[in-house]
Amino acid sequence: MIKNLLLSVGTLALLSTLGAADAATKAAPKKEPPPPDYFPVRLYDAKGNKIDWWWKYTYTTYKLNGNPIEKKPDDFKLQVVAEEKQPDQSVHWKIDTTSPSMTKTIHEWYIKQKGKVVWFKEQFGDEATMLVQYDPERVLLTNPPKKDDTWPFKGKGNMGVEIDNTSAVSGPEEVVTPAGKFSAMKVSVTGTQGGQPINMTYWYAPWIGLVKTAAKSGPLESESSLLDYSFKKPLIK
Repeated sequence: MIKNLLLSVGTLALLSTLGAADAATKAAPKKEPPPPDYFPVRLYDAKGNKIDWWWKYTYTTYKLNGNPIEKKPDDFKLQVVAEEKQPDQSVHWKIDTTSPSMTKTIHEWYIKQKGKVVWFKEQFGDEATMLVQYDPERVLLTNPPKKDDTWPFKGKGNMGVEIDNTSAVSGPEEVVTPAGKFSAMKVSVTGTQGGQPINMTYWYAPWIGLVKTAAKSGPLESESSLLDYSFKKPLIK
C-alpha cells in the first residue's frame, strides 16, 4: 500500500514537472534570426577598438567601343573611414574610394535605415564645389534586397548633372570572384545621367556587401570583381 502510494506520488510529481516544462517551452517565444545584411559596415569591434573595414576590387573587363583596352586601370579599394553620429541618433557612414591611378579620393556617405540604404552625399577630393547632397532621397539598395524590388531617383548629381534612373532587383545569382563564390542579389540601374544613357549593374552578397559591378556609359564598358576584404567571418549581429 505504501509502495503504491509512493509510486502514485512520484508519477504525479513527474507529470507536474513535464507539464511545467512543456508550458515553459510554449511560453518562450522563438528567437528569429536577424535578416541578412547586404551592406555591412563597421568601424569598431565589440570591445570598442577601431578596426580596418575594407573591400578591394580588381577590374576583369575594360573596353572602349567594344575593344579591350590593353592597359587596365589599377585596382581600387573601398574603406569605412568614419561613423558620424547625428543629433537625431542616425549614423552617416563615410566610405572612401581610393586607387593608385586616382588623383583624388572619392568620399561617400550612407545612412542605413530599416529596409534600405540611403546614398546621402558624395564628394570628389576635398573641394567644397565637388560636394553634392542628394535631394530627393537617393536609395542605393533595399536591405535585404528582394526580387522585383524597384525604386526611382530623379535629381542632380555632382556639378549639377541631371540624373534620372530606375533600380530593379533580381536574383539570387551565383557570382564567382577572386575572393570566392557568392550567392548575390543583382541590382540593375538604367536611365540617363547628364543626358547620356547609362546601364550599371551591382551584385550584393549577404554579410559581405558589393561583390561585383558592371557599367556601360557611352563607348566605355567595365567590370570589376571583389578581390579581397578585411573581414572573413560572417557578420551577424
